[in-house]
Amino acid sequence: MGKEEKMEAIYRQFFTTMSQFHKLRISELLPDMTKVDFMTLMEISHLNCGEEKKKVTTSVLAEKMQAKPSAISRTLKGLEEKGLIERSVNRADRRNTYVELTEQGKQVIKDCKSDLDEVMLAVFAKMEPEDIRRLIGYLNEIYLIAKEEIELRIKKKRKETGR
Repeated sequence: MGKEEKMEAIYRQFFTTMSQFHKLRISELLPDMTKVDFMTLMEISHLNCGEEKKKVTTSVLAEKMQAKPSAISRTLKGLEEKGLIERSVNRADRRNTYVELTEQGKQVIKDCKSDLDEVMLAVFAKMEPEDIRRLIGYLNEIYLIAKEEIELRIKKKRKETGR
């Protein structure tokens, strides 16, 4: 097996391993919501909990989640129907819609985080702390290198197509 074939095999193994995490049935630990719903609630919570405790706009939320505004809007509609968030329009600029967690939404986040923390503590208890630290370091390094390589190719493509 040549060097290129070995790298391709490692590449396939890496992506197969990483894709396994999508198969985890995390959503079954969440009360009547999808992973996307939960991640959206978590992002709203994170953005609302800054020092200024400011309200987050739907456009900022879409940007932070790297999602299309239409997809975010659909998710927010469902979360609002469940009473987990409230949306309000900025009176000064009606184009801006603010999103914040309701008390029920805050409680759901707290309960879900508690359940997920319990799972992760049990997982990490079965591993050596240094192995976990090394894994995190390696994954961060792979992420940064991949991000850089993707950006280089995007720039090259734009240059070639004139966009």
